[in-house]
Amino acid sequence: MTCGEIERLAPLYITGELDAQQASEFDAHLRSCPACMRELERQSRLDSRLREVVLAEEDDTAQVDRRVRELIAAEAVGRPSAQLPSRSRRWAAAAIGIAAAAIILVGLRYKTIVHQPVAGVYADAAFDHGLEVVKNQPRRWLTDPGQIATLAEQQGISRSALAALSSGGYRLVRGKICFLDHRIFLHLVYADGTREFSVYLRPRDEKPLPIPAREISNGKPLCASDLDGEHIASIETPQLTAVVVTDESSDAALKLARYASAVL
Repeated sequence: MTCGEIERLAPLYITGELDAQQASEFDAHLRSCPACMRELERQSRLDSRLREVVLAEEDDTAQVDRRVRELIAAEAVGRPSAQLPSRSRRWAAAAIGIAAAAIILVGLRYKTIVHQPVAGVYADAAFDHGLEVVKNQPRRWLTDPGQIATLAEQQGISRSALAALSSGGYRLVRGKICFLDHRIFLHLVYADGTREFSVYLRPRDEKPLPIPAREISNGKPLCASDLDGEHIASIETPQLTAVVVTDESSDAALKLARYASAVL
C-alpha cells in the first residue's frame, strides 16, 4: 500500500470501515512509514479537538462546522494552508471530511455522551454499539470464523481468546476493526440466542482504563458503567483489555464480563 493510498483510505481506517485485507495492509504501511503515522496521529488529535468544540458550542451545527474548520487550519503547524506541502493539504482535506461526518452522525447525542463522567473508551464503545449493532448501520463485517480469527491474530489477539468466549453459550456472529479513544480494538459481536453483545478486545498496554473497579472477578478488576441507554463492563487481564457493551441490561453486561474474566 502506497502513501497515496493511505491518504485516500485514512477516513475509512479511522472509522473502522476498511475490510480485513485493507486494514492489514494499512497497519503494515503505518509500521514502516513514520510520516503517515504522524499524519494519522494528527487526525486523531483533530478528533479530540472536535469533541471539545461540540461541547463548547451551542446546538448549532453550522457554528460547530465553522469552528472545526478553524481548528483544522490551526492544526496545520501554524502555517497558512497555501504554504503547506500538497501532502499535508490532502490530509487536512481528509480530516475535514471526517470531522463533517462526525458532526452529522453524532449530533446532539454526542453531547449527552461526552458530558458523562466516564472514560473515553467507554463513551466511544457505547456510541459504536448503539450505531453499529442496535441501529445496524451498514459496515464491512467479517462473518467467517476463520477470517475473524486471522484478523484477531493480526492485532495480537490469540484465536484461543475468541474460542474461549464462545464456549459458554455465546456464539461469535461477526467482527471487524474499530477505534475507541484513538486506539485500535477488535470489535466482536456475540449472541446468546436472543441478544447481541459487543465485545471489544485489544492487547493490554501501558494505558489502563481509568475507571474504579466495581469488583474483583477471578482475580481481575471488573469495571462497569451505564451510559446513554447502553450498559458497559470491562476487565483487564495481563494480556488483554476487554470491553463488553449491551443495550439489554447492566446484569447482562456484568454476566458476560465475569465470564470473560474466568476464561481469558
